[in-house]
Amino acid sequence: MCKVEILIADDHAMIRQGVRSLLSRNSQWNVVGESVNGREAIQHFHDLRPDLMILDISMPEVNGMEVAKHILTGNSDAKIIILSMYNDDDYISKCLEHGVRGYVVKSETGDQLEEAVQTVLRGDCYFSSEVQKSILKHYSGNSRKKATDSDIRLTAREVEIVQLISEGLTNQEMADRLFISARTVETHRANLMKKVGVKNAIELVKKVDQLGLI
Repeated sequence: MCKVEILIADDHAMIRQGVRSLLSRNSQWNVVGESVNGREAIQHFHDLRPDLMILDISMPEVNGMEVAKHILTGNSDAKIIILSMYNDDDYISKCLEHGVRGYVVKSETGDQLEEAVQTVLRGDCYFSSEVQKSILKHYSGNSRKKATDSDIRLTAREVEIVQLISEGLTNQEMADRLFISARTVETHRANLMKKVGVKNAIELVKKVDQLGLI
């Protein structure tokens, strides 16, 4: 079995060493390169074509959000996890708009990063507990807006799916909770995002909250 190739991009040597050490616990993961600035990260991505990139936001020359935007514009299937000290929903939203698959705050445990890598590699999105708290706290503190489109209605099952997404559950975890298949969960998610007019799970939770659909 071929090993999963991972690129680490962070301007702090201690962070890169720590992430490399964490990833080395899994014999199927192989760190193929380390980048110390944004320009290098872009070049290394194109040269190495890793299966996944772990990327910091605050980096010299080109910041991580611009790196992600550049890479994902031409490689929409690229798997990128942001590992950052910033836990601000503006940063998070911008990263999601670019197509980033995961976001973990550096102050959290290594287990969360490890779980993020596993989740993103299997095709799902992962947002650590602190990231979810930041987003949901921000939006729950705002006044809810009434739905402007009276045609938007959520079924009981769709309400359950949105609530479980807000808890950070993966497709398989939701499937186990609801006693349905992971494929059925994915179908519900796709239908929900199309119905509400969003592109990812975090935007879905935000929009449903804003429109007061639950």
